[in-house]
Amino acid sequence: MTLPNDHPLENDDQLLVALGRSLDELDAAPADALAVARSAIELGRADEELAELLFDSLADEPELAMRHEGVVEARALGFVARGYRLDVELLDDGGVVLGQLDPAGPARVDLETPDGARQTPADDLGRFRFNSARGPLRLRVTTPTADVVLTPWITW
Repeated sequence: MTLPNDHPLENDDQLLVALGRSLDELDAAPADALAVARSAIELGRADEELAELLFDSLADEPELAMRHEGVVEARALGFVARGYRLDVELLDDGGVVLGQLDPAGPARVDLETPDGARQTPADDLGRFRFNSARGPLRLRVTTPTADVVLTPWITW
């Protein structure tokens, strides 16, 4: 970025803006790095507790993971937070995400990916389903009492 000779940088704020524009022109941040940064900012909400991973079939019982020709076809995960347990199953066939909240009950479930979020309701038994969710994802479950169960990012 070039500045005209008669454009003085009168204060630090102007200098930082000019420096930022120069860096954007010379070495722009990759889109995936920006998506991760935005996700990290969203994760910092004080009213949400990150769910603790209790079980991952790939790590805890890899011999039980459903495989075909070396590719994992199903993965089971269990999370706990705020007195809730969230069981999730990831199915490779179509990128299906199945889940159930315990204690059971209706809830709003958001499936978040680097490309955005989709929402579906959990039924009275706490069950929910998303289709075509292959790739990095996390789940945000909001109960009628406004409790939030937020999973860490899952690579799938």
